[in-house]
Amino acid sequence: MTTSFDQLIDRSQTQSVRWSSHPKEVIPLWVADMDFACPPCIQDALHQRIEHGIYGYTKASEHLREAIIAYLQRRYQWQILPEWLIFLPSVVTGLYLIPSLFLETYEQALIPSPAYHHFQMGLEQSTRSFVKYHFTEQSGRWAIDFDELETLVTSQTKLLMLCNPHNPGGTVFHKDELEKLGSFAVRNNLMICSDEIHADLILDTDKSHLPIASLTREIGERTITLMSLNKAFNFPGIGLAWAVVPNQAMRQKIQQPLHGLIPSPNLLAYEATLAAISAGQTWHTELLNYLRNNRDYVMQRINRLPGLKTLHLEATYLAWIDASGIDDPYQRMLDAGVALSPGAQFGAPQFLRLNFGTPMSRLKEALDRIELTFK
Repeated sequence: MTTSFDQLIDRSQTQSVRWSSHPKEVIPLWVADMDFACPPCIQDALHQRIEHGIYGYTKASEHLREAIIAYLQRRYQWQILPEWLIFLPSVVTGLYLIPSLFLETYEQALIPSPAYHHFQMGLEQSTRSFVKYHFTEQSGRWAIDFDELETLVTSQTKLLMLCNPHNPGGTVFHKDELEKLGSFAVRNNLMICSDEIHADLILDTDKSHLPIASLTREIGERTITLMSLNKAFNFPGIGLAWAVVPNQAMRQKIQQPLHGLIPSPNLLAYEATLAAISAGQTWHTELLNYLRNNRDYVMQRINRLPGLKTLHLEATYLAWIDASGIDDPYQRMLDAGVALSPGAQFGAPQFLRLNFGTPMSRLKEALDRIELTFK
């Protein structure tokens, strides 16, 4: 298979959140979906299901469960049992659900900073308190400040939230980092909720994703892992996620609000996920190669501009740009005709997040605009 990721696809008439939120002359490189058509195998599976003509209530098939189990074993050498899987409409659903189910009103969570904004919003909506643990620049990458983390635990701290790989920093955690974090959770009797939606977007060829729950049985028994192929195969508008929950009591607690407050995934999402696992790997390999090239190009262009800096990005298609030398960097970019995600959304106002999951010609045009403004 040779996919043309260079193809410019018009998304203007699709009610795309990304493409309809700014004037048409602005290049939108913000919200995390890509401008690439999803794999032909997914398109074929969706066409086949739609042609059936009946779209009734649908559940996950045993075939899909078996495929996910085999996928986790093949990709991450993580052996799970079928009963550990709980299907959700999205990872975000889990980020809102977990705090409300597992924290009492007087208890508290530790959340990463900077972080995908739904970590904080999930806690705020459930009226649970939180304390932020921070990532700092260490050896050219964003890493957890473990010294600070150790000082943040109180008797009310019960939950550790993790984004693995990290969004927006693009960090792929080393095994020793995850072991240290797991040991911290065990020592302080903390439950772990790990968002691992970017697991299949590792750009560095010498690195691989490691689910924190796979380290030891003791860590796994206290961990809820949230996963999805929506990002890696670009079908977030269809949506499906699964939680891996080895602990039976925790599974039962999550299953209680399902099909009531929490709807089942869209029936087409089951088909898309199964197709991605079964026949999408060649496309996915080509995607990673394209994204690597885009990443390198973004880093080269951004790091030669005064007032802007980005560290080496190990994973995701989202560049985290330090613009602390610029006044109102988000508006400056917008004035240049490029819409990025404002760092304030992630708890870091002087940063910007740039989505480079787009054809190179569009990325080049956006960076030309940025360079014209900032140079």
